[in-house]
Amino acid sequence: MLLHGTSSCVTYIVEHCAIAISSALTLMFRPALSVWPFLIALLGAVACRRSADPIGQEIRSIISAESPPAYLEGVRWKLVKQIYEDREYRPLWVGVRRVPERTKDLIANLCDAEREGLRPADYRLGELRRTVERLRPSLDKQRPEAFAVLDLELTRRFLEYGADLLAGRLDPKAVASGWYIRARRSTIDGTLRGAVQGQEFQGIVAPLRPHQPEYAELVNALASYREILRQGGWPEVRGRGKLRPGDRGARVAVLRRHLRMTGDLRDSAEHKPVYDRAVAKAVARFQARHGIPSDGIVGAATLTALNLPVQVRIRQIQLNLERYRWLPAEFGPRYIYVNIPDYKLYAYAGGKPVLKMRVVVGDEYENATPVFADLMTFVVFRPYWYVPQRILVREILPRIRKKRSYLVRHHFEVVDAKRESLVLNPRRINWSRVDTTKVRVRQRGGSPTNPLGLVKFMFPNQFAVYLHDTPTRKLFNRPKRTLSHGCVWVEKPVELADYVFAGQDDWDEKKIREAMQTAHSAGEDGGADRHTVTLERPVPVYIVYFTAFVRDGILNFRRDPYGKDREAIARLGKLSPSDPRLCEELQRLVGG
Repeated sequence: MLLHGTSSCVTYIVEHCAIAISSALTLMFRPALSVWPFLIALLGAVACRRSADPIGQEIRSIISAESPPAYLEGVRWKLVKQIYEDREYRPLWVGVRRVPERTKDLIANLCDAEREGLRPADYRLGELRRTVERLRPSLDKQRPEAFAVLDLELTRRFLEYGADLLAGRLDPKAVASGWYIRARRSTIDGTLRGAVQGQEFQGIVAPLRPHQPEYAELVNALASYREILRQGGWPEVRGRGKLRPGDRGARVAVLRRHLRMTGDLRDSAEHKPVYDRAVAKAVARFQARHGIPSDGIVGAATLTALNLPVQVRIRQIQLNLERYRWLPAEFGPRYIYVNIPDYKLYAYAGGKPVLKMRVVVGDEYENATPVFADLMTFVVFRPYWYVPQRILVREILPRIRKKRSYLVRHHFEVVDAKRESLVLNPRRINWSRVDTTKVRVRQRGGSPTNPLGLVKFMFPNQFAVYLHDTPTRKLFNRPKRTLSHGCVWVEKPVELADYVFAGQDDWDEKKIREAMQTAHSAGEDGGADRHTVTLERPVPVYIVYFTAFVRDGILNFRRDPYGKDREAIARLGKLSPSDPRLCEELQRLVGG
């Protein structure tokens, strides 16, 4: 298609932007493949950076209305008004003599939104092209109202993209039951308003992205898996039997190829049909990355993980990028991080992990551990375990009714529900008719069967969930550890206590162990345990849910113990890659 200029292009804008118009006229008379090159010149030609600029006057006229025009329906209209008022109505996406670099970067980022797990189709790039075609007669005549409309259209797309980048496409409360971490959605308008005042696009979007290094690493992992998809994906390892060191044949050759594509096998013998030591090590690496016991043998669980299509893994990565956007932008230098599907706890200092341990979390049925964040403020040594009402009714009472000695043998006490200092005689209670709202049952601190162990780490919250020790140490050896009633059992309570007490008085490992093993002086309730120590430096605790994440530079996947992935992925919608031809035109628009 050829574009032809006319003398009508020389308008009053020449008075303000004569040099830029000269450049525009030069380009207008060249053959072009589309409207975009012509638009580049016009965008640069008409944007004078003064409030008296005709485009700015048109923008002011449009946004002075109480409600947006039809073509901007659904936009954050109040925010749009504020943004342009802050700029004295100067256009955002056009420059004095040429298109600003940030405009080019905006188009490039919209086209490549898939890179961060977003959908280019959500930003209606095809509609943007149709808008330009509709405005074309006015653009030919360089009417400022047409360019004002275009600037507003680009602003709308930035706000949509920026909001998705800042707080995610989905509201976690609507798709993720049990997710209670405060999302950044409440701060979208203020953050976008401040960010858009930057001069360079990367400076504009940098505050919007999650700041955790793992987010950027997961973005890079997504790019790698998209490249695997572009190559046709990895091969399926057929058959049901195990594969182990020493095996040979076609299945082993396919396995080697698969492991090379995922980066687990690094030797050059791609088609060698032998299950040698290198393959065994690669299988063990693959297993570790997928939360499978690393024995170097391809069993049923490993085979299932191997044969999940790359498209499924891409969707999993996209969802977990979304989950990062549901979190605070950064956690700070010192915090505790528990990932439920990984069954791991990491303690950070100076922004780096300094402590790692296995954990047990709530079971996947009625006792799922919620996703939330709070502030750890105190530690209790040799804590009482107050039996929750539900556990008392369902588990403890039937045992008491069956054998009254159960209470004594397991070191339980019965106290008045209103006055915990009043210890009751269990023999005087009719357990077949007991009113459980008037009494509480607690297990004494230091008891070998007390499920809280010898220490608990408290961050008071609405769920009555906290971190604590446990007497059942062998459970940490299980690969699947959804076993608690909701609290998080920690593998290394002494080390965790040492971490939270860092720099506080004379609390060292020796004193911590003494506090765990020695009964404290009697308190107001008459008990000789429950030694509470307030933290001088409270520690933020984040209990999160990631089934795809990068740890130490290695991409990991985990099974979905609470079944949260399926619903959320369905709500994210189908993969929606950008139209390469459209994006090529848009790249020509930005001079790429």
